[in-house]
Amino acid sequence: MAYKVTNTKDESLEQLKALISAFEKEYAIYKTPKYSEAQLRIDFLNPLLKTFGWDVDNELTKSQFLRDVIQEESIDVEEEDSVTKKNPDYTLRIQGTRKLFVEAKKVSIDLDKSNKPAFQTRRYGWNANLGISILTNFETLAVYDCRHKPNAEDAASVARYQTFHFTHFLERFDELYQLLSFQSVASGYIDEYFAVTHKDTTTFDDYFLKQIENWRLTLASDVIANNDGFNNEDINFLIQRLLNRIVFLRICEDREIEKFETLKSIKNYDELKQLFIYSDKKYNSGLFDFIEDNFSLNINLKSEILIDIFNELYYPQSPYDFSVVDPTILSQIYERYLGSKIAIVNDRQISIVEEPEVAASSGVVPTPKLIVQNIVKETLAPLFEGKNLEQMQQLKLADICCGSGTFLISIYDFIFEKYTLEFVVAGITDSEIINQVFDGSYQLTLKAKHQILTSNIFGVDINPYAVEVSKFSLLLKLLEGENSGSIENYLAKHKQKVLPSLDDNIKCGNSLVDDSYFKFQPEAIDDDELLFKLKPFNWKKEFNFLETQNGFDAILGNPPYVRIQNIIKFSAEEIKFFQSDVSGYTVAEAETFDKYYLFIQRAINLLNENGVLGYIVPHKFFIVKGGKALRAFITSHSSIFKIIHFGVAQVFPNRSTYTAILILDKRKSEQISFKRIKRIAAELTAGSITYDSYNSAAYTEQPWLFVSKSSQAVFDKAKNANAISLRSIAEIAVGLQTSADKIYIFKPDEETETTYRFRYKNATYEIEKAICKPCLYDLSFGLFDTVKPNAQMIFPYIIQADKAEVFSEEYFQENFPMAWAYLNNFKDELSKRSINGSKKPKWYQFGRSQSLTRFHDNKKLIWSVLSTKSGYVFDENNLQFTGGGNGPYYSLFTSSNYSLYYILGILSHPIFEALVKSGASEFRGSYYSHGKQFIENLPIKKIDFTNAEEVKFHNEIVKTVKSLIATKATYNGIYIAAKKKVMQNKMDLLFNILVDQVNSLYGITNDELNTVLNDEELNNELNED
Repeated sequence: MAYKVTNTKDESLEQLKALISAFEKEYAIYKTPKYSEAQLRIDFLNPLLKTFGWDVDNELTKSQFLRDVIQEESIDVEEEDSVTKKNPDYTLRIQGTRKLFVEAKKVSIDLDKSNKPAFQTRRYGWNANLGISILTNFETLAVYDCRHKPNAEDAASVARYQTFHFTHFLERFDELYQLLSFQSVASGYIDEYFAVTHKDTTTFDDYFLKQIENWRLTLASDVIANNDGFNNEDINFLIQRLLNRIVFLRICEDREIEKFETLKSIKNYDELKQLFIYSDKKYNSGLFDFIEDNFSLNINLKSEILIDIFNELYYPQSPYDFSVVDPTILSQIYERYLGSKIAIVNDRQISIVEEPEVAASSGVVPTPKLIVQNIVKETLAPLFEGKNLEQMQQLKLADICCGSGTFLISIYDFIFEKYTLEFVVAGITDSEIINQVFDGSYQLTLKAKHQILTSNIFGVDINPYAVEVSKFSLLLKLLEGENSGSIENYLAKHKQKVLPSLDDNIKCGNSLVDDSYFKFQPEAIDDDELLFKLKPFNWKKEFNFLETQNGFDAILGNPPYVRIQNIIKFSAEEIKFFQSDVSGYTVAEAETFDKYYLFIQRAINLLNENGVLGYIVPHKFFIVKGGKALRAFITSHSSIFKIIHFGVAQVFPNRSTYTAILILDKRKSEQISFKRIKRIAAELTAGSITYDSYNSAAYTEQPWLFVSKSSQAVFDKAKNANAISLRSIAEIAVGLQTSADKIYIFKPDEETETTYRFRYKNATYEIEKAICKPCLYDLSFGLFDTVKPNAQMIFPYIIQADKAEVFSEEYFQENFPMAWAYLNNFKDELSKRSINGSKKPKWYQFGRSQSLTRFHDNKKLIWSVLSTKSGYVFDENNLQFTGGGNGPYYSLFTSSNYSLYYILGILSHPIFEALVKSGASEFRGSYYSHGKQFIENLPIKKIDFTNAEEVKFHNEIVKTVKSLIATKATYNGIYIAAKKKVMQNKMDLLFNILVDQVNSLYGITNDELNTVLNDEELNNELNED
């Protein structure tokens, strides 16, 4: 039977039945040792993979970079008195990215009990940082969880996620299909399910990071203890370079570029130095350069420390197989490693300290490879389209905050693919440039790869150690696919060292500070310590092609997200420069900005007239007031080309950062391609992205809203229906700001006629009622609720004639002695607050003076800033609440002729709630912001209060809203289900009447209302991954 690549689950099931039947028919023969693994692969494993949708033979003729399945040559390698495979038998890939390995064994091998095949399979998968890998002889199919570090002594059952016997394939077909099928893997199931690590898992990246951190500590401690003359910079440089050299050589061993166990045979530091000197003659590249590095050859280092490190790099102490380790994973490990550094405590002791900026952001989180790949592809594909080889070779691509080189590696991969395909299409067969290998695919020569690295790729970072790691990462990438034979051939032919120097490509400096700093602060030229910290960077001097090519062709990356408060805290010498006229940073003119604002402006300015920018950044600036300057700069100096919006889906593990991929083009573009991603792994893994199109002319300094054209038309109709902004008829106010809510606010346990009793910090207190105000504290409520206070607030103020005066100490002690005594218990804590709004503040007054009189004898609307739906309520009981711009509550007052009930009726209408949601900041849990900036410009239908017909419209809405509030109060007070249902029906009827009234007011039809209600972007739950 000819087995085909199936396209559906039903086809897969039917073909699997036939395959099982064929296996059963000659089972006794297949079970004999004479039936080889190679034949099993042809007869059953290739068909099995086809059955689950994998294009084993590349029938779709995809390019070598996008093939679904990579089959390895069957090469046996002797190791530890046994024979093992050099590489996994099958690599299953989606869009060129490997997702799992499949390892084949003969049917005669008992996979349930044999631990060596299990270890081999797990070792491959663990080193590749995959979620799962599969071991099978068709009779048994074992799925191994590769998040667990393998050990050769482990039983075959260790880390075995599932086992399937072929006799159970059909009854467990759904499970098999979910784990093994192309459709399931492409949907992101494995990525999502096996992405989470637990305390009992030890992934490759976590394990290797812990090891190199331990090696750093051990080496640095020994160097400092036994050598003189080191400062912090020296010791960090030395240890970083030493580790890079050791890891580089160990990886070369597993890639068969260097003899296996060369490092393991080293017995002392003198032998290691000789190996380094030999490697410098062979590789060059700066990695083994002892001219710049004048430390390494002249230090004392204990032999036993080196021997311990080398042993830990080999089996049995570790299960490393660097031949399958992804250079991007190594780069990301180093990114985390660079979050801390060595600090000399005294002459002979060191400690490892976290970088302050890293500590403030709770650690380094590298950009996931899937995100990096998509940024690179979506940014560079249009740039390369239609270009020939000569034009490609002229392109200059950069990451100006390159870190450990993750983006640079992905840029290299992209260019490598483009060059290779172009050579093949052009029919170029020059063996100096390209070679065809055993499986028919093509491999660029080392010489051609040199050309890519030195001509196309550039990077800058302020951290010198990151620059070292970026170079290291790119050089490892360059050697991918090479072996000792190809290296020796290159050396013989070209009479030059194997690796190029990247000193002209990857540079250390401050991407945001250039020589204009000396105009801002001329005396800085004489302050060496300041210069060492600032590292001003002269772009045209460092990259002289910028003068002739007028800029980079593309800049990509993930710029640092640092709020202005932390810029001030960690870079005080920079902040005033950024805000000065000298710097040219118009985006820093905003009251609040983030460091990524500066990187976007800098990157745009560094691009040539046809350049493109691809960044992943927080999308908050799309809509908030503080982002206006950045929006203005972007839209006046470039075009928004593409936006991939992640909503509340979390790109970075263990972070709550709401991001989008932003792709800008210096050329004019009439349309913006926009896509909201709901499931990151599934939608980005799939490959091509289907975008919605928006008119770029509509996107200026005003908030960028992306809703469907039909919904936008309804919004525009509401705005143009003789409407005025909400802020023109009402005031939206924050709450009181005590700056110590837990002290000022309490929930009474008991009360007397004149006092409240409550507990705080394991003590009971009693204070006077007369100093307290009823308030809301951590209370949820819904639309049209009648809200009652759930707490009391100590309010040490006298309100007279709309002015609030803080109590004098004498008045406070005399009239409220119990409250005075209570607050005195926390005087030290209260005195540490920053108190604004008074020339001579009292230690017991609130931290801010806003809204002190706002709640006194004023009716108002109240709502929660973060909510999943409309939740406005009417209050006439002087309820207090606390909060600033981020809530938890806001309130609205009006002194105009417009009734609060009228405003409440409009705000509760679904179209106006959708209008809020379309422009609001999003948060996890389907919450979005109802902050002032998202509410204040809502269009309120203008009423001519001299026109009886318009007043009638106004009053009818008022009447309906009052009925809704009264009915909701009745509903909330009823506990009998039948009566609650009657009231619920009444509320539904009244709300429908209100919707019709507002529709009539704005001229909105039911079809238009349904357009908004059915808009997936506005009314589905916010995407969460």
